[in-house]
Amino acid sequence: MRRNFFNDYAGTASTNPDKVLLRIDDRELTYGEFMKKTAFIASGMKKYGICPNDKVGIIMPNSIEWYIVFWSAVRLGAQPVPIDPQSGVLELSRLIPATNVKICFAATKYRANSILDAVRGVSDENMTSEKIIFFGSECGLSGRLVSSDSFFADCTDDFDDIYIPEDDHIMSLACTSGSTGAPKILSVPYYGFYDAAYDMGSYLEFNEKDVMMIGMTLYHQGGFGMGLQNTIQGGTVMYQPQFNADSFLETVQKYKVSVIQLTSTLAKVLLSVPDFEKYDLSSIKTCYFAGEVLPKEIADVFVNKLNIRVINVIGSSETATMVVWDSDKDNGTDPSDFRKLPFTDFKILDSEGNEIENDEVGELCINTTAVISDYYGNPELSAEKIITDEDSKRWFRTGDLVRRIPDGKIRFAGRSKRIIKRGGNLVHAEEVESCLLTYEKIAAVAVTDEPHPVIGQQIVAYIQTKENIKVTRGELARYFDGKLSAYKVPDKVVIVEEIPKDIGKIQFKYLREKKVGK
Repeated sequence: MRRNFFNDYAGTASTNPDKVLLRIDDRELTYGEFMKKTAFIASGMKKYGICPNDKVGIIMPNSIEWYIVFWSAVRLGAQPVPIDPQSGVLELSRLIPATNVKICFAATKYRANSILDAVRGVSDENMTSEKIIFFGSECGLSGRLVSSDSFFADCTDDFDDIYIPEDDHIMSLACTSGSTGAPKILSVPYYGFYDAAYDMGSYLEFNEKDVMMIGMTLYHQGGFGMGLQNTIQGGTVMYQPQFNADSFLETVQKYKVSVIQLTSTLAKVLLSVPDFEKYDLSSIKTCYFAGEVLPKEIADVFVNKLNIRVINVIGSSETATMVVWDSDKDNGTDPSDFRKLPFTDFKILDSEGNEIENDEVGELCINTTAVISDYYGNPELSAEKIITDEDSKRWFRTGDLVRRIPDGKIRFAGRSKRIIKRGGNLVHAEEVESCLLTYEKIAAVAVTDEPHPVIGQQIVAYIQTKENIKVTRGELARYFDGKLSAYKVPDKVVIVEEIPKDIGKIQFKYLREKKVGK
């Protein structure tokens, strides 16, 4: 029988049941408990009528419960649908009917967002979910809203079924939703996703002794998938309920974490922590970057000062891992110069979809077994982004712009959808962010555009400074002098208390809510 996730988890549970699989703050889930609790929750789902390929929504922050609900659905052959717990009424009104969720598990709130109120605000015509089970609330629930205690009363301890997926089985639906428009819903192939996790974990030489600390969230496909690279090897993965730099470092020190996953923004925040040097980070052997451009200056700190191997990947929810920069093999080159992994392939396409062989900038197109089957319910977008060749291999048009460089490598140039058309110039937002992150007063940054009546689009930089130090546009212009062209200096600087960063990707739709000054 082909290897699968439950084979690996059950194997570790049988040989080492007390081994910690998941740790979130001080809460732990062992491999043995994982097998028992997923059986328990799956039994309740089955009594609620959940069958293979039914959709099970999860509107929860990082938690042990999130993990158990996800895998309980997989255990039945159902498809979990993780949803951002910051979603409001409008977003849920699009996502729930678009995914055809049959039942949903939710927390009552996350940060300032009342998930309970948001769910109650979804109209009957948009609410496909027959039941919404809330953790952490027993009062005021009626009708389709059910407490977790009521759900547990329908669960049993004698359920031991485990669904064996067919070759084309869809494991989950991954939702990405902007602030406007229809959500993108990714059909994640079970075995392709498994292969990607196993192959990348093997490349990184993960084993059962590794403890991995993830800076992203479980409901984000990247944060969840990176953790699997370690757990299917029998290791331990750790998350925080929400990112906090001091507790992140304290946790690394306390549990002797061997692998950490960060974005450039999170790395800069960690390095900016007062008394950073007091933390014992000697257990860390690898730092895994994804989600943002990695400036060489930040990579050099980890490699040369902290003596930590740096892995920088371009990946996407649609493909899992794609290409890599590895300080053990590529040190001395720029972290934005990538090469193929043994289990990936790429080509570069022009605007007409023809392959580019020279050094012109084109769109990166990726083949891995993890390329999504389709965009659920959206055949037009599927046809635009997914190419199936004569060998039935799926290729994904990533939207990443790259150019060929010597030794078979490619150099990342930016995201096509993040190009800012400023007057007669094209500006890559990632390049501006990368430069700003090297400025000593800046802890985190996000660059976007705004309409401008004269130049078309102007560059806007949202900046989180260290210790609320004031930073002006003129100051940044002086810093940019000699580093980047003058037209790439942000036209507008907005100081914010925090860049939304716990998802690993900057969440631009929440930035304007955090504005504190200019």
